[in-house]
Order: sequence, then C-alpha cells, then structure tokens
Amino acid sequence: MLTRILATAALVMGALLATATAASAEPADDPYGFNAVRDRTDYFVAPLDPGALIGANTHKPIILSPYGAARKIECRGDGHYVQIHECVQYDTNDVAHELRSIPNPIRPVYVYF
Repeated sequence: MLTRILATAALVMGALLATATAASAEPADDPYGFNAVRDRTDYFVAPLDPGALIGANTHKPIILSPYGAARKIECRGDGHYVQIHECVQYDTNDVAHELRSIPNPIRPVYVYF
C-alpha cells in the first residue's frame, strides 16, 4: 500500500515538474517583433509602375517579378530597427518564391526566383 502511495505521489510530482519547466521556457530572441514576417507589398515598386524611376516612388526598392508588385510580398524585419530581409512573393497558387537582393549602389533591386 505504501509503495502505491509513493508511486502515485512520484507520478504527480513528475507531471507537475514537467509542466512547470515547459511554462518557464526562455523568452523568444525577438520579444518586440522587429524581425517578424510582415506584409511588405506596398514597400516595393515594379520598374514600369508610375513614378518608379522618376517621381514619388524613387525611394522604394525595385522588384523584378512576373507579378510586379501586384501579388503579396512578405519580408522579415521592420525596416527601422531591423533591415528588411528574407523576402518572398506569392504566386497565383499561393506558393512562396524567394526574392533575392541584387547589390546596387543606387537603390535595392529584388529578383523573383
């Protein structure tokens, strides 16, 4: 009888300790969400869009994609504290395709892969 009581108590304590360690896990590396994935479709401009080369949109990165800036684009980074990186664009089947940055001294250019 005593062994059953001790075994039950050990199982209960083990279950409590297992849930307590899971609850006290380390916080995320990005507590403020600066590096979170966000919709950045309005951040890009296609080269043939109005104002892309001369005008109001000259500060935006250029995207070379079969969809231009018409399809959803998601990137990591908030653009202020963390530079925008790891961008993807979704095609008509909602499949993500990588956007690679090409070094350019004038302004960033991203290419659809």
